[in-house]
Amino acid sequence: MLFKDPFIRNLEAEAYRENFLVSAIVSIFVIRIFLKITNYPSLGSGDFHIAHMLFGGLFMLSSIIVLLSFLNKATVSLASILGGIGFGAFIDELGKFITRDNDYFFQPTIAFIYIIFVLLYLLTRLIPRYRAISQREYLINAIEMIKESAISDFDIEDEKRAKEYLEKSDSKNYVVQAAKKLLARIERSPSSRPNIFAKFRILFRVWYYKIARSGMVLNFILIFLVVQTLRLFLQSASLFAFKPSLPFYEWGQLLSSLLAGAFILIGFLILRFSKFEAYRFFRIAMLITILLTEFFAFMKFQWYELIGLAANLFILGVINYTMLMERIKSKKHVLQK
Repeated sequence: MLFKDPFIRNLEAEAYRENFLVSAIVSIFVIRIFLKITNYPSLGSGDFHIAHMLFGGLFMLSSIIVLLSFLNKATVSLASILGGIGFGAFIDELGKFITRDNDYFFQPTIAFIYIIFVLLYLLTRLIPRYRAISQREYLINAIEMIKESAISDFDIEDEKRAKEYLEKSDSKNYVVQAAKKLLARIERSPSSRPNIFAKFRILFRVWYYKIARSGMVLNFILIFLVVQTLRLFLQSASLFAFKPSLPFYEWGQLLSSLLAGAFILIGFLILRFSKFEAYRFFRIAMLITILLTEFFAFMKFQWYELIGLAANLFILGVINYTMLMERIKSKKHVLQK
């Protein structure tokens, strides 16, 4: 019994993971911009140099202390931000610890930092999905939400999610029955106003859906993908014909781009037969580009590749939305039959 369900997932943790990743990325940018503006000052004198990695450790330590010392959700949110800032300050100095001469400006460092964040993002997506959510986990998450009512306001949205979790719990469990009775007696407050980050997220989502719904944007993206693929195949044919001596990262960028291009080509070949399957191949191509090609591109172009990454993420977002719309259309078609 001691080791039954040793890891109970927090079903409300997506915002905390997002806080961590965003804070870490912003931390790196702020540090790099500050160091560039101030011409890379040295903190310390003589034989001493205090690296900002130590400040990163201090922020991560403070995050752990906050998590171990307090119980409410607000402190967990604070800890996720402090931990992200600390991790960003820590990983920013990666170049010093993978080179013999402690080179902070080691060129491939940006690419390694990028792939670390990609792996972190994939891990945060895997944690909620590695197995089905159990009735026990639904119950514990509902109790956690009810607990918050003793700390802060318990609004309608909180009540709705707590009820949903309890409905998915074991109805024969006496704890579930007691929790339902307690939930019915808790006084609710009006829904709280979203904070500035939530407002920005809502505005971004509205903008994103508006763009993604546009058929003109989708057509432009499809034309862009086919032009890029044809250009890439022609470029590759000439390179393989003359066999020039290219650096490792250029070969990596070329071969991974060819792999993505192959999926794009397959997508266009089946587009007239099944739009959903075609978009699925386009999505695979964009994932290869973002997860693999961008790694080599960052090795070559450093921070300038952020523009290309933003464009690829936008294309992937539009394709994901289009796939969702196609799935909804197919379900409606089946129901009408």
